[in-house]
Amino acid sequence: MAESSERHAGWLELFYDLLFVVLIAQLAHSVVADPGWESGLRLLVLFLPAWWVWVGSTIYTNLTAEVGAERRLDVLGQMAIVLVMAASAEQAAEGHPALFAGAYAASRLAVLAFRILAGRKWPAGGSNWPLIVSAALWTGSIWLEPPWAYVPWFAGLVIEVYGVLRRRGGSSIRERLIAGRIALTHLVERFGGFMIIVFGEGIAQIVAAVAGAHGTPLAVITGLAAFSVLAMLWWLYFDYGSAVAEKTMSARRAESYRLTVQIFVIGHFLPVVALVAFAAGLNGLVTAGAEGHDAGEILRLCAAAMAVYLINNAVVGRLAMRYSVRRVLGWLMPNLIMLTALTIFADELPPAVALFLVTLVLTAETLPRAKRTARESAAQEG
Repeated sequence: MAESSERHAGWLELFYDLLFVVLIAQLAHSVVADPGWESGLRLLVLFLPAWWVWVGSTIYTNLTAEVGAERRLDVLGQMAIVLVMAASAEQAAEGHPALFAGAYAASRLAVLAFRILAGRKWPAGGSNWPLIVSAALWTGSIWLEPPWAYVPWFAGLVIEVYGVLRRRGGSSIRERLIAGRIALTHLVERFGGFMIIVFGEGIAQIVAAVAGAHGTPLAVITGLAAFSVLAMLWWLYFDYGSAVAEKTMSARRAESYRLTVQIFVIGHFLPVVALVAFAAGLNGLVTAGAEGHDAGEILRLCAAAMAVYLINNAVVGRLAMRYSVRRVLGWLMPNLIMLTALTIFADELPPAVALFLVTLVLTAETLPRAKRTARESAAQEG
């Protein structure tokens, strides 16, 4: 099969993403209502199955495209199930995950039904038994209360991941990844699009907080400080994360399978969750800044979320991009020192000051890179 590296996301995929816009908003709202460590952990637990659903659909579409009535009906059916997951996400975050678990179990059965009905017309995405076992475990969790309900969740996901990624007897999807048939432009675009969804949630939280404070000067200043952090994170991701990932995979086609897993499937999970938690925290920071309330706990949550985001990126840079330890620590340590200081002095710092400090550190990291990149591009063109 010829590689279609320049293929872009289709309209059905963009339609599909709308459900995840809503799902992320629901999960973020649960953190806004109760910004704390428990909320952050619940966000992690609830987002994991949603991420696996999205990743599975995205990788499959990348390798097969979305043509054909059978595939379109399959995606639309998955959307209906994700709609139920999104509608029940906030309820699940409040300790009532039965409907959420039932919807995820239905998504596994829907994938199984597509494999059976489509027959050999579409490549298999893996063995069927992991889906059956996972669906049974998630269905059984409906009668359990948290945190015990999460045990079969985790077991089911582990079995599914093993069924897809196992070395022996793997799926034709895995074989295609190993053969380097991944469409790079499409892959980078899809995961970058998901990051845009998360950044958009951050902007929505800032706007909601400023509007809720009736646009007072302190609310506007804190909101602009929060936006400046998001803007720098966006800059860093798309210029020095996404772009470098595409170049790395393009130069090392023989490692397509490993790099797809390391950089995207696994490598994007914690950054996305961390940014959702950070986006939710921005609402509380802007509100606290506008009203003059203590924002120490929320600021610590935001600092922890950003630390997770940066450490994950450092690990991916070291393992997948093969950056030297010195290079990775050179940009990671100043950020961790800054976040540690924010954690220590969180109760004394006004939210706007803390956010502008984060922006300053991120800017000091970004602008020299931008100038260096511009010089290198000019030299190549010359």
